[in-house]
Amino acid sequence: MKVILINSPLFRDKNPLYDEDSLPPIGLGYIATHLQNNGIDVDLIDAVYERIPLRDLISYLNFAKPEFVAANVFTTNYELVKELFESLTFSCHYIIGGLATKELYYNIVEWKTKNLVDVVIGDGELISLDIINEKIHQPPLLAKENFRVFKVDGSSSYYVNDISSQELNRSFFLNEPIRHPFGFIEANIIASRGCIYNCTFCAAARSLNQEFPIRERSEESIIRELQDIKSKFPTVNSIRVLDDLFLKNGRTIGKAINVFSPFNFQWRSMAHVLTFQNIDQSILNALKESGCKELFIGIESGSPRVLRSINKTHNLDIIIKNLSMVLKAKINIKGYFIFGFPGETQEEMEMTYHLAKTLKEIATAEGVTFRTSVFQYRPYHATEIYHDLASQGKALQVEQVAGNQALSSLVGRIQFNFHSGNYAAVDSDTLHGYIYRTTNLNDSGLFNGLKPSNQPEKE
Repeated sequence: MKVILINSPLFRDKNPLYDEDSLPPIGLGYIATHLQNNGIDVDLIDAVYERIPLRDLISYLNFAKPEFVAANVFTTNYELVKELFESLTFSCHYIIGGLATKELYYNIVEWKTKNLVDVVIGDGELISLDIINEKIHQPPLLAKENFRVFKVDGSSSYYVNDISSQELNRSFFLNEPIRHPFGFIEANIIASRGCIYNCTFCAAARSLNQEFPIRERSEESIIRELQDIKSKFPTVNSIRVLDDLFLKNGRTIGKAINVFSPFNFQWRSMAHVLTFQNIDQSILNALKESGCKELFIGIESGSPRVLRSINKTHNLDIIIKNLSMVLKAKINIKGYFIFGFPGETQEEMEMTYHLAKTLKEIATAEGVTFRTSVFQYRPYHATEIYHDLASQGKALQVEQVAGNQALSSLVGRIQFNFHSGNYAAVDSDTLHGYIYRTTNLNDSGLFNGLKPSNQPEKE
């Protein structure tokens, strides 16, 4: 029995510039490892990293004819995944997963295919094995003709309560370790699942995922994985933690210090502005000493009104104070910003640019780096803003997300520049201008491509 897992493509055609930040699909890696450990013949195709055109992926699958094809789906590539599965010409069993399935399953059950399709909302490791072995013992949330939808939440026997026990075979990944353009060689881990905050633009918001408890790996299990990485990849000197939010509060700061201090790795992860509220500067200095090189922080906007509307920290003084402490500890920050939230004005966009510029100046004074990662807002399935816009009768075309060629040409990168309409109170030229200006706060050459560390330098 052959199973092929697919990290589904984000572009229809081969994208020659899409190698700037391609990360290993660790979630699929956990599923592949569990299947392999239980005697299943499984391959993992990373169509994102390999930049496989959709037509080539379809041709390969029609040639290989596996018994099972499983793939993730996102708002931004829904149409591509739909076309992929509707274009396969052989008898096969499909499994579809991903966070967006909470909303998208309504659409998926209308796909034109005679093959059996199982949609999994939530953890995929345990349930996928029983689907493949035809031993599924949980009734579906929805059954319609050849479609079934399963919800794996905290009440399901397929829910992975102890994520510390999950094994990961890294040989499934083609792009690990990664040689970063800044010069270090990096491996990636996941140390927790779920987020404690309620950002209205994010499908991982806690208020929308209460059936899925937040889970953290034990310090011991993280240390074991770091030891394994050190043993298998001696050249790796950096670790990226891919959690939605690794550093949540003071407790998790202490945990990070404990797990990374025994090693010589530098490391990077997501944090929140409020992670550092009421934290002593000495603790942040210890975080730096543990190897913390850079933190990714979603600042999003400099407008208090916009920040309140998206459930983010709206006190600019707190933002500047807390992040200044991080920079004072000599920890670099990558700040995420989004322009084009519903009703956002030019004055509010100017406030965002000014905040980013202020933080950049503080970092420069401290001798560290503050870099920006800037996007145009787009509504995602299963988010609060998506539901609010839909209730207002807005014409949401989130299933026809397109590459934003105008913005990509302007800022010189195309990886995440998708759009499904302009929801701001300004025209697209003004919107794109602020994205360009805020991106341009970075040093030149920031978006050079990433490649596996074992691949030779190009001539």
